[in-house]
Amino acid sequence: MLVESAEFSESKSCDSDLGMYVLFMAGAIPSEIGLFLPNLLELQLRGNKLQGTIPGSIANASKLTLLDLADNSFTGPIPMTIGSLKNLQKLDLGHNQLSSESYTPESSFINSLTDNRNLRKIVLSGNPLDTMLPMSIGNLSTALEYLELTNCKLKGSIPAEVGSLSSLISLKLGNNALTGVIPDTIGHLENLQSLQLQGNKLQGFIPYDLCLLGRMFELFLGGNELSGSIPECLSNLTALRNLSLSSNRLTSTIPSSLWSLVDILAINLSSNSLQGSLPSGIGDLKVLGEIDLSNNQLSGYIPVSIENLKNLVYLSFAVNRLHGPISEFLGLAVALEFLDLSRNNLSGVIPKSLEKLHYLKYFNVSFNQLEGEIPSAGSFANFGAQSYLMNKALSGAARLQVRHCRTKSTGKRLPKTILLLTMILLPVTASICFLSPVYRVIKHCLEKQEDPLLTTNRTILYQEIVLATDGFSESNLLGTGSFGFVYKGTMKEEKNVAIKVFDLNLERGMRSFQVESELLTKVGHPNLVKLMNSCSDNNFGALVLEYMPNGTLDKWLYTHNYFLNLLQRLDIMIEVASAMSYLHSEHIIHCDLKPSNILLDEDMVARVSDFSIAKLLDGRDAAVQTGTMATIGYMAPEYGSSGIVSEKTDVYSFGILLMETFTGKKPTDNTFNGEMNLRSWIFESLPNAVDRITDVTLLKNDQEDIAAKTRCIKSIMKVAWFCTVESFSKRKTMIEVECKLCRIKSRFLREAKLIEECEVTQMALHPRILFRELKLATDGFSERNLLDSGKSSFVYKGTLEDKCVVAIKIFNLQKRGLEGFEAHCQALSFIRHRNVVKLLKCCSDIDFKALVVEYMPNGSLQNYLHPGMTIFNFHKRLEIMINVASALSYLHSMRVIHCNLNPTNVLLDEDMVARISGFSFSKFLDKGSAATITTTMAETPGFIAPEYESTGNVSEKTDVYCFGILLMETFTLLNPIEMNWRSRICDSLQSEDKIAGLDFQQTDQEGFTSTSTPTTRFLRTILRLIYCCTSELPDERKGMREVETELVRLKQQFWYSVDGNIYRRRACGGNEMQELD
Repeated sequence: MLVESAEFSESKSCDSDLGMYVLFMAGAIPSEIGLFLPNLLELQLRGNKLQGTIPGSIANASKLTLLDLADNSFTGPIPMTIGSLKNLQKLDLGHNQLSSESYTPESSFINSLTDNRNLRKIVLSGNPLDTMLPMSIGNLSTALEYLELTNCKLKGSIPAEVGSLSSLISLKLGNNALTGVIPDTIGHLENLQSLQLQGNKLQGFIPYDLCLLGRMFELFLGGNELSGSIPECLSNLTALRNLSLSSNRLTSTIPSSLWSLVDILAINLSSNSLQGSLPSGIGDLKVLGEIDLSNNQLSGYIPVSIENLKNLVYLSFAVNRLHGPISEFLGLAVALEFLDLSRNNLSGVIPKSLEKLHYLKYFNVSFNQLEGEIPSAGSFANFGAQSYLMNKALSGAARLQVRHCRTKSTGKRLPKTILLLTMILLPVTASICFLSPVYRVIKHCLEKQEDPLLTTNRTILYQEIVLATDGFSESNLLGTGSFGFVYKGTMKEEKNVAIKVFDLNLERGMRSFQVESELLTKVGHPNLVKLMNSCSDNNFGALVLEYMPNGTLDKWLYTHNYFLNLLQRLDIMIEVASAMSYLHSEHIIHCDLKPSNILLDEDMVARVSDFSIAKLLDGRDAAVQTGTMATIGYMAPEYGSSGIVSEKTDVYSFGILLMETFTGKKPTDNTFNGEMNLRSWIFESLPNAVDRITDVTLLKNDQEDIAAKTRCIKSIMKVAWFCTVESFSKRKTMIEVECKLCRIKSRFLREAKLIEECEVTQMALHPRILFRELKLATDGFSERNLLDSGKSSFVYKGTLEDKCVVAIKIFNLQKRGLEGFEAHCQALSFIRHRNVVKLLKCCSDIDFKALVVEYMPNGSLQNYLHPGMTIFNFHKRLEIMINVASALSYLHSMRVIHCNLNPTNVLLDEDMVARISGFSFSKFLDKGSAATITTTMAETPGFIAPEYESTGNVSEKTDVYCFGILLMETFTLLNPIEMNWRSRICDSLQSEDKIAGLDFQQTDQEGFTSTSTPTTRFLRTILRLIYCCTSELPDERKGMREVETELVRLKQQFWYSVDGNIYRRRACGGNEMQELD
């Protein structure tokens, strides 16, 4: 029924004792409604389909005692005129779309109600008020009994003046953004029965004054940031029936006095840091229906007294440190519907008595040390494999994916067994006796021929670990995991480190220590956490890792006052993808990719960590089976169901991580149940409702770039979709994912106009530095600090005020310096890659332009290429070329062409890792264009592609040509300005058994001679790449991604790593190469 003015005007002749209760109404309330109803006492229009604004004329119905407009679709600000209804006792405007006045930070509407001395109930819940509670809240009617503003986007603190509302029975301010502490004055509200402050950002301790509220029926403080211990005096709240303190930062033990609340119905203390054991007094809570103590650090046994809880429906002790057996008396808690004991250290068998729990609908004992046969009767017939993952030795039906139940063997089979063993062992024993001398010869030969190219650091002592962590002080504890603890430590040189201590008493703890230490010594990548040292002493194992001051990605996604914008999140995901691409190229599967394993360094660069359950694949295998399970929600289907892991397992986890990073929703979020999960929830909203699934903080107050952001997130979700398809063979590879994300970033920057104007970009994305600061840093541009000079720029070494050593590139504005400065700004302002030199600061005055970049202590590649200089061995040169290829692949994915690649523009950092520099001639390709024309020409003889030199045409293949020349100069003594160098390479490649007529850069210490067959194979592969990259026609050249992949494959074919040392692959007693296991 539509609302018409006439319907209300007909009421003018009604009696003064008038009430209006109407259902099934739609449309807007007439603006003149109050003029027609002067005698109306009660107006109740709850639960209709009314919309529009609430008319201010409603104040003319001056006799109103009840105004109930809840559960409609009203919009706009709440009329201030409602405050003039002096007789109003009950006001309910809940669950509309009403807002507060935008011109004041505090709620003027609540101020307007302070003159009404009859108000007993105010309900504004479920409206986006987006305001602060005013201090005048204490001036509301002393008769006020109900004040409810849940889910109103309230901010600021709770005013202490709320304690003046002496008649208050219910105070509900849950699910807002309130900060500060809980006011002690709430303890003055002696009539209070319901206090709901859950889902805010409140900090500090739980006030002891709350213990004075003897009539308290329900206390909800969950989902805040409260710290300290649970007050002992809560036992004074004898009327308490519901207590929730979940998802805070509470520590210490659960006070024993809490178990004296014999009439309590529900207790939720989950997701804190509570310690200690569970007291037997828990059994005294005879009427308890729900108890959730999950995600704490509780230890000890499950109390036998739980048998007394006959009304218990919900029980969760998951993710604690409980040990011992599952009490068979738990089967006496006959009302149980939900039982979760997963992720503890429980041992023994699953009691058969649990079969008596006929109402049980959910059961989980995964990740324990349980063994024996799984019960099969009663409700257990309904539970699947997910209930029993990762236990010691459970057995049962095949569908449960555990071992089959064993049948008892008879004594008659024993003689046959002995006979079979005899037949097997005799030949084996004889073989061992015969082969032992042979084995010793082979072992001696292999040991003799291994020539390490790298050395490892000494092992750190246990006493040094103790000293660094201040005796493993709790104040230095950074986190806990399944296999140990992570501490912050300070070493002798006052450098902060992270020290991961493993619990070697756990079988998996020892295994994890071995796996992680082995893998971290093999790998080296800027987006992987770096192993600095290790300690292995009797029953103690620890790894010393880089300290990451910005914590985990998990913290930045879900903690108050931490925020990542869209570009930061995309950069982090690109960096993680880069790390995963590298790991997969080394045949390493991470197996546990999730936000808490992504660390952020001081520059907010991502580092993948925690290799405790990682797997190293044999080069011939694409997958392996494992019994170690990863984190629920991030596990690929084939991993969870059959334990199969492959590169595509990590791809699935990355897809989930990608979804979570941009939606702000965990895959285990409570909103997902049944068939609904994070993936299906997202793709129900695509492509037309991206804003519904996007983290609200990414789109808030940013209308200018909303369209570009929406398109960007839609593209990201499309990548995530292909990463998480059910069939692992159809998922993308990590290299494809990395490349795609780089393109998405490039497109977003263009659409959001973040790289259109150089001056704006470089000032927005990088700190400014003043001319006088640069002069001071370079000692007045002293000649002794001059590192390099060219026609359009000079490079100085400088030391900034914070003692940071940098390189300062000053542009000569008289000789094309301005164009070079702008090109550098445009490229380096949004590029982040491990092998591209990093822009730190910039100075841009009218007559002075300079960039501050990372200082590279080992200079340029040019310094290491020619006779008379320090010459790299083949392995190091190949690594440098892989670094350069990786950087160019990334640049091309961002549609950047370097245009001036040569040895002087390849810099080497303190670890001899290559970084590309020199972007003065770089060009951006327009969207949809594969090439562009330039009138500016690089000036390095021999490194200019034919099409660049003849027509000014540049494309990705221009850089490929330069890379081919660089590869040639790095490995051979050929001069790129010689006329016939390419024909000489061609002649060498046509020779069947050797490389003819070419001289190669080599080092005597290497023992890798150009006359050996393995070296010939290696160098022929390099020459083929050079030839393909430097073809006269651009279309015949390889792409940089293909070149990078081939170089990585070549490295794996000729070298291997053991404990951080690099060895050449070779066979004993011959020239042929052989892979060593």
